[in-house]
Amino acid sequence: MKSVLLGIGVLVMVTSCMVGPKYSRPTTPQPEKYVQAPTTSDSITNLKWWDVYQDTTLQRLIRGAIEANYDLKIAIARVDEAKAILGFNQANLFPFLDYRAQGRASEFRSSASQAGVGFPGNSVSLLGNVSWEIDIWGRLRHANRAAYAELVSTDETRKSVYISLVAQVAELYFQLRGLDERLAITQRTYDTRKEYLRIIVLRFEKGQVSELDKLQAEQIAAAAESQLYSLERAIIITENAINVLLGRTYAPITRGLENDVQNLPVDIPSGLPSELLERRPDIRSAEQQLVAQTERVGVAVAIRFPSLSLTGFLGVASPEVSNLFSSDAFVGSVTGQLAGPIFRFNQNKRRVEGERARLQQVGFAYERTVLSAFAEVENSLAEIRTYRNEFAARQTQVTATEKSLMLSKALYDNGYTSFLQVLDAERELYNSQFEKSIALQSQLISTVRLYKALGGGW
Repeated sequence: MKSVLLGIGVLVMVTSCMVGPKYSRPTTPQPEKYVQAPTTSDSITNLKWWDVYQDTTLQRLIRGAIEANYDLKIAIARVDEAKAILGFNQANLFPFLDYRAQGRASEFRSSASQAGVGFPGNSVSLLGNVSWEIDIWGRLRHANRAAYAELVSTDETRKSVYISLVAQVAELYFQLRGLDERLAITQRTYDTRKEYLRIIVLRFEKGQVSELDKLQAEQIAAAAESQLYSLERAIIITENAINVLLGRTYAPITRGLENDVQNLPVDIPSGLPSELLERRPDIRSAEQQLVAQTERVGVAVAIRFPSLSLTGFLGVASPEVSNLFSSDAFVGSVTGQLAGPIFRFNQNKRRVEGERARLQQVGFAYERTVLSAFAEVENSLAEIRTYRNEFAARQTQVTATEKSLMLSKALYDNGYTSFLQVLDAERELYNSQFEKSIALQSQLISTVRLYKALGGGW
């Protein structure tokens, strides 16, 4: 018993000599607060996506995408793959036990035996083979930790795909509703311009207006008609994009609330910048990649040291099956082997240098991910603020152009101005309504992008 305990103690001691670097999170520049944020007391990411996007139709589309999207399915399958790889690496830490059963029957006549090639003709054996590499320098444990970090990174990537999927569906939905609104604006404008054209043609036939007025009326009516086809094309493309996210072929997308009645948070707190490192899955994924590469450096360093392995077999063997399980049939052997490199023309050294160079690359990639994340948050906050102000200005513009068109039509009908002024006012109204719709759509989409940039939704 003392010998067994001593052997266990020796194994524990030798397996505690891990070589290689230890991971520590790099220091990355972080702002104390977001410059564009009105407040940092809380974060919108404390809300789930179904609390942010309260349009029930949009909610159904997002849930459908989560269930059927192929990118998300691929990400989930990659997590399963990473779990299997981790289990494969974990198995290397334990002894391997294999079995081998063998039977042989042979016959050598007297002349063959006299020739010196004869040996006992019959044998039966049943053996269990054991092999175990003692992880003295931590090569196997480093590999195991690298595989675990890869698993965590892959799962964080799955969360990133989830967040991106929710954001893509919401963005495309708001874009689709914006296109619907602009299609309705264009259709009303086209109907109005067709009526202008009808009236101008009648007046031209009576000699009350010039041909120039008729041509101008035809021009703006045709421009509105062509815009209808452009918007129709954009709607179909957007619907197809949503269908792809839903994992299905083309089908018309059910509509819910219009953009101007969407109930999204008016004031969107962004939280503290320090929270971003823990909230965003892509940052956590990049950090776990850094952890994994740090462990791979440890694997490369450990390869430069000798390895200790134990091999052996235990079983029974006999020339006759009837005596196979007798006490005299027992066989057993154990072998310890210490092997290490002596001269490899700096191959192992170069391996370590290569892994350390990769560690630098992964570290730079992590820092770049962090900086990009802060930039995305600031950009989204700026977009929300500026699009909100732009939308308010567009509302004022629409009101002014509506009054301008009304006055221009009155002046033209009473012969105080040319039809060109009416056309200019009508074009200004159409453009202002169009731009107002785009500003509202952009404001909603910027909210989606901020929610994504802050790492919310999963």
